[in-house]
Amino acid sequence: MDNKIWKIILATVVILTVGAVGGVVSTAVLASRAYQSKFEYNDKREQTLQVTGSARRRIHSDLAVWRIRISSDAKELSEAYKALKEGDDKVTAFLTKHAFKPTEIAAQAVQTETIFKVEWRGKDNASRHETHDVESYNLSRYYTITSPRVDAVAGPAAAVTELIEQGVKIVSDAPNFYFSKIADLKVEMIGEASRDARARADQLVTNAGCTIAQVRHARMGVLQITQPNSTDVSDSGIYDTSTIEKDVTSVVSLTLGIR
Repeated sequence: MDNKIWKIILATVVILTVGAVGGVVSTAVLASRAYQSKFEYNDKREQTLQVTGSARRRIHSDLAVWRIRISSDAKELSEAYKALKEGDDKVTAFLTKHAFKPTEIAAQAVQTETIFKVEWRGKDNASRHETHDVESYNLSRYYTITSPRVDAVAGPAAAVTELIEQGVKIVSDAPNFYFSKIADLKVEMIGEASRDARARADQLVTNAGCTIAQVRHARMGVLQITQPNSTDVSDSGIYDTSTIEKDVTSVVSLTLGIR
C-alpha cells in the first residue's frame, strides 16, 4: 500500500478520535451543568425560615354553670319523699333569695334507689347475700343553675352551708365558668398570632440581608384557655373552667421561603 493511502487512513483515524473526544467532553459539560442546575434548585428550595408567633388575651367569663344535689333516705318511701320535698322547698327558697330566676334553674326528675337488706352467711360471715326485704329508700334530685351573671354565682355557692344547717342533705359542685364567644375570639387571635409571626420573620430577614419570597406553610396550634398568668400547655388544648378571669393564648407557626 503506497504512502498516499496510508495518509488517508491516518487522517480518518485522527478525525474519528477527535470527534469521540469532543463528544465525551460535551457530554461531561452537559452533565456538569445539569448537576449544577439541580444543586442550585435544591439549594434554593431549601432556603426556608420557620418562625412562631403568639397572642394572649385576658377574658372575663360570661356564663356560669353550677350543679347541686340533694338527697333523703327513710325506711318508708313516703317518708323519704317528704324529706326530699322539704329539701326541695328550702333549695328553691335559697336560690330565690340569691336572685336566681326560675329560667336559670333546672331541676331534674327525682331518682329513687331501693336499698335491700343484706345477710352474711357461711363461715365467719364471709359470704354476702342480698335479700328481697327492703331496708330503706334513697331519693335524690339534681339542680343545674345556668346564669350569665357569673359574678353572682360564687357567693351562693360558698353559702350553701346554710342549707346543711337547715337539715338538707346537699352536695355542691364548684361552679364552672365559660366564655360563649370563644369561636369568634379564636379567629381574631389566630390573626394576631399570624401578624406576630410575620413581624418576627421580617425582623430576622432584614437583619440577615434577605427577603421573604412567600409563605409556604402555616400551622395553627390549639387554644390554651388557662387560669390567669398560668404557663400550662397541652397538645390537645386546655379549657380551664375554675376561674372567672382567664388567659387565652394562640400560637401560629409559619414556614417562609427566603432569598
